[in-house]
Amino acid sequence: MLFALAWQDHAVIIVYLVGMIGLGVWLSRRQKSDADYFLGGRRMPWFAVGMSVIASLLSSLTYLSEPGEVWRAGFTNLVGKMLAIPLEVFIVWGLCIPFMMRFRFTSAYEYLEHRFNRTARLLGVVFFIVLVVLWMGFVVLASSRALVTVSGLELWQVIFTVGIVATLYTTLGGLRAVIWTDVVQVLLLVGGGVFVIFYIAFTTGSWLPEWYANMVEHLEASGHNQSITLFSFDPRVRTSLITVATSMCIWHICTHTSNQMTVQRYFSTRDARAARRSFLTGTLFGVGLNLMLSLVGMALLFYYLGEGHPLEEGLNPDVRSDQDLIFPTFAVHRLPPGFGGAILAALLAAAMSSIDSGINSIATVVAVEASRKEKVHHEHVSSARWLTLIGGLFITVAAYGLDFLPGDLGIMDSMPRTFNAVTAPLGGLFLVGIFLPRAGGRAAVVGAICGLLTSIVIGYFHILVGNLVTWKVLSTSQVSEWGLLEESGKYAELSPFWVMPCALLATFLVSLLVSFIDRHDGKSLAGLTWSTRHQPSPLTEKIKE
Repeated sequence: MLFALAWQDHAVIIVYLVGMIGLGVWLSRRQKSDADYFLGGRRMPWFAVGMSVIASLLSSLTYLSEPGEVWRAGFTNLVGKMLAIPLEVFIVWGLCIPFMMRFRFTSAYEYLEHRFNRTARLLGVVFFIVLVVLWMGFVVLASSRALVTVSGLELWQVIFTVGIVATLYTTLGGLRAVIWTDVVQVLLLVGGGVFVIFYIAFTTGSWLPEWYANMVEHLEASGHNQSITLFSFDPRVRTSLITVATSMCIWHICTHTSNQMTVQRYFSTRDARAARRSFLTGTLFGVGLNLMLSLVGMALLFYYLGEGHPLEEGLNPDVRSDQDLIFPTFAVHRLPPGFGGAILAALLAAAMSSIDSGINSIATVVAVEASRKEKVHHEHVSSARWLTLIGGLFITVAAYGLDFLPGDLGIMDSMPRTFNAVTAPLGGLFLVGIFLPRAGGRAAVVGAICGLLTSIVIGYFHILVGNLVTWKVLSTSQVSEWGLLEESGKYAELSPFWVMPCALLATFLVSLLVSFIDRHDGKSLAGLTWSTRHQPSPLTEKIKE
């Protein structure tokens, strides 16, 4: 970062990093209780919460992958996401948020113990911690790989900078620091993308019609006809509008129901009405950011391939991982001094907006679990700060562990094989609890474990097939007859967009089947399921007092 850039770029990045730590220090003066540190006193403004939610969920992975996705699949991913929005808004806004906000827990996983048992709660906590460690580790790794490519620094130097700065301001300021720094980071994300769009339009004298025509020509020349597929039952077809829409809809429903990073933000608002406003704010910003990043990808495609400018750093436009690096590489080599640093600061902002949320949420969940048996309530701000610090350091170190991922896989294909392998099983635990009254704790736990196994099998299907051939369980001829051997000699990969739909379906169906054998233990479900939500319950009555 400091060796390949102009001094103006250095200054922008350093000012950003120092500013984030300074904001954390300033906000730390207001942390007097658990409610302040974990939930912002339950009085955070809904618009800030909404911006924070989308900043956390998009992360640097979206900031890098969406422009690159245009190079390999056009607007398929964007259109698929847009198709999913009406249904996910209806379910999250109309069902998930009002249901969960009745309880106003500190940790979302408290619900699982009340609905099922202690085992289900512990499984939910474990799933969540694994999800966050993999997610945040992958965010740090992907961001660092991108920055290393354009900076000349060592991987460990970039990982250390990104992880430690985010850990410091989150440790100091708690959820309030997380939310307000996320607001700043969203503004950086938007500003960076909009500037690149208009910069390319001005320097090339072109606009959307030329960019779109160039994109269509590129996709046809590269043989990416499958990028406009409406739907295919062949799981080897990477993208289609329906599979992308289904996958994204399930991701949002599971994330807004069972992911502490998101649910904790809604708990920080005054009531369900404010939480719903936060969700709609985040949704609108998400639509805008995804549209903006797709336009960035289309503009970059025109700049390099339409205008004939050579790609820097030896990037190959046909390699998935290289496509994810085109945006930051363009910023460093093509923008005026200072503006490249601003784009990299936006990339750092995207990474940190997820990391701060992750480590704060882990600290919250662990602190709640540690205080579960306390008969007298004590404040845990001091211990929570230590938990946040430890969690941040652990996530930073975990980024090195994820460096085993193939470098040519690409961000969009890597996500379902890492942290999103846990998203649907975790969400399934909650959805089974809400919509399947007959299911007890054992049914839900067995279903979630089967959902996780489904995620792993689909995500790593090509590796499993290769191992079965190596172990002589299958022969190469059998694999070829089944259409699982490509002309290049590689084993066929299943589409990553099938991971979450299949995992959620497995979780729900297995839980349903087991519930016929082993129903819940007969304890009261008043207020704990969708069908009994209006029945009086101490858990919800407490909120009305």
